[in-house]
Amino acid sequence: MSMMSRYSKEQIAGMSKEKFMSKADYHAILHESPCRFEVACLIRESTNHADQQKAFETQKNMILRMIEETPHFHMMESNVFEEVVSGLKTEKREAFRLMRERANEHKFDILIVDAVSRLARNVKDLMIVIDDLKELGIGILVVKGEYWTYNITYNDILKLSIEGGLAQAESMQTSERVKSHMGELAKKQLLGGDMFGYRLKKEVDRSKNTLEQEPSEAYTVKLIFEKYCSDNPEEALTSSSLCQYLIENRHFTFKGDLKWTPSKVIRILDNRKYMGYQLPSKSEVIDPVKKKKVLTHVEPIRNEYDEEGNLVKGNLVKGNWEPIVPEELWWKAHGRKEGRSTAGTEEVRGRKSGRKVSNNAYARKMFCSCGYALSRQYVHVAKNGREAQYRYKCRWQIINMSKYTEEATRLMGGVVCENPAVSEMKVWLGSKYVFKYLFKNGRAAVLRALELIGQCRQEERKLVDGTDISGLEAEREKLAKRKKEFAAMKADGELTADEYREYRAEIEKRMEEIDRAVLTYEEEKDEQEKKLFDLGKIEERLNTFIDFKGEKISSEMIDMFVERVIYRGDRNGSDEFLWVMNLSGDSVDTSAKYHISGYSKKYADSLKDDGNFNIVANFIIPLEECRKYCEEVVGRRYVPRYWKPITVKVAVATE
Repeated sequence: MSMMSRYSKEQIAGMSKEKFMSKADYHAILHESPCRFEVACLIRESTNHADQQKAFETQKNMILRMIEETPHFHMMESNVFEEVVSGLKTEKREAFRLMRERANEHKFDILIVDAVSRLARNVKDLMIVIDDLKELGIGILVVKGEYWTYNITYNDILKLSIEGGLAQAESMQTSERVKSHMGELAKKQLLGGDMFGYRLKKEVDRSKNTLEQEPSEAYTVKLIFEKYCSDNPEEALTSSSLCQYLIENRHFTFKGDLKWTPSKVIRILDNRKYMGYQLPSKSEVIDPVKKKKVLTHVEPIRNEYDEEGNLVKGNLVKGNWEPIVPEELWWKAHGRKEGRSTAGTEEVRGRKSGRKVSNNAYARKMFCSCGYALSRQYVHVAKNGREAQYRYKCRWQIINMSKYTEEATRLMGGVVCENPAVSEMKVWLGSKYVFKYLFKNGRAAVLRALELIGQCRQEERKLVDGTDISGLEAEREKLAKRKKEFAAMKADGELTADEYREYRAEIEKRMEEIDRAVLTYEEEKDEQEKKLFDLGKIEERLNTFIDFKGEKISSEMIDMFVERVIYRGDRNGSDEFLWVMNLSGDSVDTSAKYHISGYSKKYADSLKDDGNFNIVANFIIPLEECRKYCEEVVGRRYVPRYWKPITVKVAVATE
């Protein structure tokens, strides 16, 4: 409907630009405007194929001609935004991003596009860009469909949503076709390009593309497999030791340097192409709208054939290139690698996490005050009838520490864990003192344990967030009184019925929140009481024989009673250990319970604060006792520079 049917020429001429835009429709913007508009255009095609390029030029010429033929339109050359890219993900469209920047700078009043799909190929992004530009005082003129988004009608919204939905559905359908096509393509032609050991040889017919060996790299690939799979223990190398071997013998990487890492070696051992096969469907798009792609973690399955040569098992596709390693050698490496990577690891979301769980009870309980676990490391190997010696080192340091990363971390204002590695003898000695303190009186230890648990119970009635239960109960009483007062005020005519209902609803809502909080507290308290005072379990554990005469407390007792040991490093001239004991009667592996994936200063600070633990004992082991234990009990050489007095703090876990 023309604006002339609703307004006079004088009224239209007197309108501001913004008011005219808010009252106009598609036709009025083109033919009845009293204002001069700065315009921009967005021209897009999704591929650079020849037929699409022709359509791109047609689209561009049409829009430019429209602008040229509209007297009140003016466009700067910098406001022409051209792109040949999928419209599904706006954050990856450079021209679209530049258009948004120019819009934020108010460089144009109107954006002209050929069709809805030029803006976005999903409904959500379409509506977002329409709303965002309108907030900036910019309208969008969509030629196909004749939409004007600054004054959008009910019907226009419906039609835009339908067109945006159709564009989205088309993209999703295309994604499914491509997915299916890639699966079929993998059976017919090579996927990928140059790689370590091979160079891509292109043919006119892409289905005949192949790989040619690069001699020196192919030799290195074969060497890696042979060294990794050697049956001779003296010659077999792990991924880490292979790195050292390759560097020392000057075997260069794909980039021509010597920067070998275990992950590079593992990627070579993982690559099926070295035995002449490829594995389709290694990744898949799980969200066609956002084009979110994830690895499928599909494991290679060796092909098996029946007597007639038909495939009965397997998921590998034979390639047309010469293998570098025999199939038997590749599968041997695969089996050995899988055995090393999954044995003794934790299950996370249904598959192996790759994180090793130590078979040593002490190692499973050791943590650093920065939050990371402490890893058990060789110090001296076993020889001449003497046991191997170990120490515990912070995982943060193992993962991050080098002279380069330490300096970079400090320059970026990061925190560097400076706790030194700690000898296992210090942990053993501490275990003897801790267990002597807790269980020195045999059966009487049951009563002592209950006494300790009673000491560590929180006297304050508080929620997890620190809210005081008594305060909540007092607040509830006040609310109940206030509710009665409001009822009296309503009866006296001081409050209307609506006001009373509103006030009563607010009070009752808050009272329900308080009731839920108190109920949750009581349930958690009952559960804790039940766990803490399961006397049968506690007595069963405490009656277990504890040997204080050996060099350390047995692994069984560590598993039963120790929640975790936190090494706090040098504090006031002594090595400080916090032993958190589990007296609940439950024997659990806590190595995964306290595992962290990244440093948190807040968490690290909490581990260093005694106030966060129920500490029941604190004592110091002097150097003379350390020397006697080292020489007379363990039978090892005492080196003074490695020893300080040991501070041992004992806490009792309550949950």
